[in-house]
Amino acid sequence: MKKAKIMQNLKDTLESFSLSENTRRKILSEDHQSGNQGIPFIPSEFREIAQIALAGHFQVSAGTQQVTVQPTCVEFYYHEEAEGGIKDPIVYHRNPQNGSPKSIFKLGILHNHVSGIDITFEKGTHPEDAIRASLLIREFSVDGNPPDSRSTLLLYDMLYSQASIFDGFSIKWVDGEEKAEVEADVRKNVAKYDENGQKMQAKEHQELLDKGFTLTKDRKHIQDPRPWQFKKIQV
Repeated sequence: MKKAKIMQNLKDTLESFSLSENTRRKILSEDHQSGNQGIPFIPSEFREIAQIALAGHFQVSAGTQQVTVQPTCVEFYYHEEAEGGIKDPIVYHRNPQNGSPKSIFKLGILHNHVSGIDITFEKGTHPEDAIRASLLIREFSVDGNPPDSRSTLLLYDMLYSQASIFDGFSIKWVDGEEKAEVEADVRKNVAKYDENGQKMQAKEHQELLDKGFTLTKDRKHIQDPRPWQFKKIQV
């Protein structure tokens, strides 16, 4: 299958990102306690970004050494702060129920957290009604070697470790030449949340399992069924 040419680079694509009203309606219609029925909806806007992100790579330079780190699997995390918006309670960088709102990340920040590293593309002018959006690098390849899926935390080591501040250090994104072919799946070990913002315990929701919902990896919770993970098809 011939791959389509990239029309925009990753920066421009993230900068101009916006979910269409049709996409928002479809996500919101599935975002309720009963969950999805039938084939889950895959946002075309997420797929477009994934095809571009999975075609490019990080060029990491430290002194005279260079390493190429290429994402091979990414997950989208998207949360609208405004009332009635799309909710994704697992998002780390969002406003707390009590306390001061969190500032809006600039475009392209590498956000380090306990689950790995995100590329941010948040939107808005005020934290109270911001759109929290990021791309978690779930799997990656180093210098063309087979993808490493052991832990996204290893990416931190690849991007930051063993670099002296006296030798010079830089991380630069390099776009690919053609869009990657991708396949969608659910996000790894992400639980579905109830209307009160609590993870849905598997033992309390047998009716969802009877409808075809699956369990998270630890088998304690109902898996969030939204197919917001995209993996590069290796050809």
